[in-house]
Amino acid sequence: MRQRVKRDLTALVGVVVILALVVFVNANFSRGALAKRKEIERQAAENERQESGMEILKWHHMRKTKGSLRKGATFTDELKKWNNKQVNLVGFMVPENTFREMTEFMLLPLPIECYFCKRPPVRDVMGIQMEEGTSTEIYEQPVLINGVMRLHEGPKQKYFYTIEHAALVAAKDGERLQRRYIKPEHMLPKHTKEVVLEEGIELSSDS
Repeated sequence: MRQRVKRDLTALVGVVVILALVVFVNANFSRGALAKRKEIERQAAENERQESGMEILKWHHMRKTKGSLRKGATFTDELKKWNNKQVNLVGFMVPENTFREMTEFMLLPLPIECYFCKRPPVRDVMGIQMEEGTSTEIYEQPVLINGVMRLHEGPKQKYFYTIEHAALVAAKDGERLQRRYIKPEHMLPKHTKEVVLEEGIELSSDS
């Protein structure tokens, strides 16, 4: 009798493990598909703006940055050329402290869900500070940010880079932005502590 119970429990544990693996694989596949879809959406908006004659700062410029927030960043010479310059950057909005009437927020190359509730690599986070006296809601679609980029060298920084005096419009010309609700568990954790760069999600070289 005991052997039968033991055998049944072993079989049950095996089924649970298999089901857990299936859920894990499906979740990762779904996340990867979402990331690819959102990457394509962002790149399409970037290309459209470029074709209209606008110079766009691409995320691959930032992804070559090395270092940590505690110890400091090492920027490429290519990225340094954009320091203290007016830039245009396309990305997805993520709130940090509030969801409404934001004067500061973060911009990522992908929506936060694509990181599966994990902290995005620091190089994927651009701090945005709106033009004084203005605020914004958070939107579903990618947005086009225009402002002055600052590179933050040295240790104990909040961000590797920020865009100040920012204004935003829909990344796709003429599109009407739709407000978005993000669940509290998907809000980006504060990243004032040291964060060593992670590999993140593999994207194409022109991302």
